[in-house]
Amino acid sequence: MDAPALKAARHALREHIDRHPWIECLSATLLLSLLTLLVHGASLQGSWRWDDGAHLSYAAQYTPWQYFLEPHVAQGHSSANVAPWNLLFYDINLSLFGMAAAGHYAHLLLLVGLGAALFYAVLREWVEPLPALIGAVALLLGKPTAHIAAGLMHGHYATGFVFAMLSILGWTRYLKGGRGYWLGLSALAYLLATTCKEVYVPLVVLLPFLPVGTRPQRVRALIPFVLIALVYIGWRYLLLGRLVGGYSQGVFDASEALRQLLRVPKLLLGSKPPGNILAVVFLGLLCLAAVKRRLHAPVFFVSLGIVLLPLIPLTAFPGIHSPDRYLFVPWVAFSACLAVVWPRETRPVFALVGGAALVAALAGVHAQEKQALRPNLAYWDTLYRFALSLDKERQAIFVVPEFGGTDDGYKRFVLTRARNTADLFAPKPQPGDLHVVDEKGRGLEQVPLATLQLFEFRGGDMVPMPPERVAEKLPSLARGQPAQSVR
Repeated sequence: MDAPALKAARHALREHIDRHPWIECLSATLLLSLLTLLVHGASLQGSWRWDDGAHLSYAAQYTPWQYFLEPHVAQGHSSANVAPWNLLFYDINLSLFGMAAAGHYAHLLLLVGLGAALFYAVLREWVEPLPALIGAVALLLGKPTAHIAAGLMHGHYATGFVFAMLSILGWTRYLKGGRGYWLGLSALAYLLATTCKEVYVPLVVLLPFLPVGTRPQRVRALIPFVLIALVYIGWRYLLLGRLVGGYSQGVFDASEALRQLLRVPKLLLGSKPPGNILAVVFLGLLCLAAVKRRLHAPVFFVSLGIVLLPLIPLTAFPGIHSPDRYLFVPWVAFSACLAVVWPRETRPVFALVGGAALVAALAGVHAQEKQALRPNLAYWDTLYRFALSLDKERQAIFVVPEFGGTDDGYKRFVLTRARNTADLFAPKPQPGDLHVVDEKGRGLEQVPLATLQLFEFRGGDMVPMPPERVAEKLPSLARGQPAQSVR
């Protein structure tokens, strides 16, 4: 087929899709859903990880009414943040799936895929299909998204992102001449997003700067969002007893904060190929878009502030040292910016080739992060599976401060809470307590040494500890009584 015929066929297809926009929407949704399963589907085989035990126990113990509105219950969950949807995510899943982790992960991946599809729909309000798709694919292949899809404790981030995208979509549709229900949907979605995580509260600052509608229209439409933000402030004060939350540990240091913030691009993209190549390409596209005046300066700088300001307190504690959930919003901003700065005048064949190369680079960055994360996930999967299945009368767990959880009693706490919650859903739960001992001997005083065998994680599995290994890891025990008594 010659070039004119190809061009005519392409225009005919474009006109057909323009007359039936649901075709594009459905195609993009199916493609992004497939990509979600392809790159994050391994989570469906995962077990509980990290903080899951604590959240499962708290969600099973209290009702949504309590952790949404009662200060002592909310502070018992977190005295630093207001994120009750974190517990509601577990609550919903426990009601639907019990302690079947696969169902919980299916819910999480549904949210991740839906968030990507809505992100595509939002980008399509301003850019063409290909750059919008590139932005949505970049979102799914980002390192922070890999962390979120790998952990149920991040479910409220994924949920909040879905609500945030619904809010932006409703806002733009209303200001483009849509009916009032679009504004109602937008306001309701914003309200729900604020209950998921604080990072979505500043959306009220971004909305009036988005290039849609007239300034008077945006000001009038913003009124319900300002009211919601004010209600949020009062609700936050009710639950925390103060307006400013955040972690109380750590001491803020301006130079250290600057150092960590400057490392964010390196954390997101890496310092090796293909990440560094991707960074150079992105900077080139950004400069080209700026020269051609295709960047909307107010949105760019407001977004930059929304992205960076919440990170500053985190530099004191826990610190920004990995591309985890704390960098999810910066990655969303990067993905959106990538779609906006994508060249518009490129010939279709070159655009497709360039897009494919860019996606390949993103896939390489994603693969590097998944490889780095794999030992951590394997450790927690193995630890939780053993904790939920061991014989309480004959087996106990020995843990060391690897793969996170270095604070006193953290792993003992989450593992015992997970087993207690599992017992609530078991037809005939085994009586007794789960015993977990750490490297400092905490928890040892509760272990009946004459009847229990200690197990530790080694070589990818939980293995029994021989007496000499126990003596090596717990010298105080070896001095106090014969190691042979720990069988």
